Amino acid sequence: MSSSIWSSLPFVAIWSVGYWAVHVPHLLFLSLRNTIKPLRPVPQWSYRLSMGTAVLRAVFRYIGALRYQQPLQLTPGRSGDRFVRIAPPADANLFRGVFGAPSAMAKPAPVSAVWSPAPVVAPSSSHPSDGRRRKVVIYAAGGAFVTGFDPEMSSRFTSALVTSEHFGATNLLFVQYRLATRADPFPGGVLDLFTAYQHVLGLGVAPADIVLIGDSAGGNLVLALLRRRAGLLALGRNNSRSGGQDRALAHQPVRHHGRAGSVLGVDAYRPKGKALTQEEEGYISPMDHPFRLETPLYIEAGGAEGLLESIVTFAGQMADVKGNRVQFHITEDMPHDFFVAYPFIGAKKESCEALKRAKLFLEG
Repeated sequence: MSSSIWSSLPFVAIWSVGYWAVHVPHLLFLSLRNTIKPLRPVPQWSYRLSMGTAVLRAVFRYIGALRYQQPLQLTPGRSGDRFVRIAPPADANLFRGVFGAPSAMAKPAPVSAVWSPAPVVAPSSSHPSDGRRRKVVIYAAGGAFVTGFDPEMSSRFTSALVTSEHFGATNLLFVQYRLATRADPFPGGVLDLFTAYQHVLGLGVAPADIVLIGDSAGGNLVLALLRRRAGLLALGRNNSRSGGQDRALAHQPVRHHGRAGSVLGVDAYRPKGKALTQEEEGYISPMDHPFRLETPLYIEAGGAEGLLESIVTFAGQMADVKGNRVQFHITEDMPHDFFVAYPFIGAKKESCEALKRAKLFLEG
C-alpha cells in the first residue's frame, strides 16, 4: 500500500466518497446508454457484458488508486482443509540462475493456496490411493501483479469451469502468489508458482497430468515458469520430479505491455536499483524474448482486448521457435481477461469454448 495515501485514513474516506460520487452517477448514465446497442463500447456486446466491464473498470481503478492489495491468506478460514501453506523446496539446486541469484530481491518463501473442489493428498497409510487418476490445474489469476482476488470465491468460479466436461480436470490449486511491491518484486510471484508446482509433483501427480493456467499477469507468471522448467531440463534435471510433459494455457499473457492502467503493476514488479540481465528481462517480459518450450502452449485472447496486437506478435514469436507447439486463438469481441471475469460479464459460454479448444490441443 502507498504510505502517502494510507497514512491518513480520514483522507481515504473523503477521497472514496468523492470517487464514488462521480462514478456512481456515471455508471447510472451508462446503464441507460447501454440499452441502446449501437452506443455500447462494442456494439456486439450484450447489455450485461457492457455494464459488467464498466463496473469492473471503476472498481479496479479505485483499487489501483488506493494501492490496495488483497491480504495474503495465512489461515484456513472458510477454505477449511482445502487450504494449504506450502514450504519452498529444500533442494537448493532447484533455485539456480535467476531464481537463486544472490542479487535477487525476492527469495523463496512459503506459499498459500486453496484446493477446489477438494484437496489432493499424497497416498499414505492413513490416506491410501483410491486408484483415481488426478488431472490437476495449477492456476494463477491476473491483477497486474499487484491486485489479488479473494481465493475462496475465485477458486470456486474457476474450478467450476475447469472441472466441467469442457476441460475435465479433477482438482484445481489456486495459488496465492506474492503481490509485487517495491520491497518484494520479481521473481517473487514466479518463485511462488514454482513452489506450488513442485508441491503438486510431490503429491505424486505426474507432470503429464498437470496443466498450468494463468490469466493476464498470471499468464505472464505461467510463461516464466515454463521458461524456468525448460532451463532445468536443459541442465539435466529430467527425473521423476521434473520430467515428462506438463501443459499450459495462457489468457492474455502480455498484459503489462502498453496500457496505462498496468503501469503501477509493472513499476512494482520490476526490481529497482539494479541492472537487469537479458535472462531476467526474458522472465519479466515475454514479448521479444521467445524461448524453446518443453510443453505445449495454448494462448487465448479476446478480440476486443486492448493489447491484442502485442499478444498476436508474442504468439507468433513463440510459434516461430523451432520445435515449439503453440496454438493461438482469438475469441471475437471478448474483452481482456474474460475467463476470470466470466461470472460478472456473462462470458461463461465463451470461457467454456476456450477450454474445449485448449483441451483438444493440449491432449492432441
